[in-house]
Amino acid sequence: MTHRALRLPFLCLLAVVGSSCGWLRPKPPEYPAKRLESGLVVHDLVVPTEGEVAAPGDEVELDYVMRLDDGSVIDSSLETGQRLRFRIGEGQVPAGLEEGVVGMRLFGRRELIVPPALGYGAEGVPPRIPPDATLRFELELMSLLASATP
Repeated sequence: MTHRALRLPFLCLLAVVGSSCGWLRPKPPEYPAKRLESGLVVHDLVVPTEGEVAAPGDEVELDYVMRLDDGSVIDSSLETGQRLRFRIGEGQVPAGLEEGVVGMRLFGRRELIVPPALGYGAEGVPPRIPPDATLRFELELMSLLASATP
C-alpha cells in the first residue's frame, strides 16, 4: 500500500476518534460573568438563541442547586426531584434569585452569586443557611408561563 493509500483511512480514523473525544467539536461560547448594580453576579452558561425571555410577572419553573460559598450543597431540585416554581416579582424567593432569573430563556443555564443582602440576610435560615451567607445558585429554566398582563 502506498503512502497516499494509507492517508484516507488514517484521516477517517482520526475524524471518528477525534469527534468522540471532542477534538473536532466546536467549543460552546463562553460568557463573562456580570456584576449588577445590586451586587448580584450573573454568569450565563447556556444561552438559547430562541424562545420567550423571563420577565417580572412571569411564572417560572427551575431546576437548581443552591450552595454556600464553601461549595456545600444546601438544596437541590436534582436531589429532591421537586423543581422550584414561583412568579417573578412576588417575593416568594430571595430577591437575588428573582433578579437573576429575569432575562433567561427556556432551557438556559445560569450561575448566580447572591450576596447576603439579596439572599437571607443577617438572620440566615439556621441551621442550613448561616447568617450573612453568600449563596451560589446553578439554575436551568425548565418552564416559563408568561404573565397574562401586558
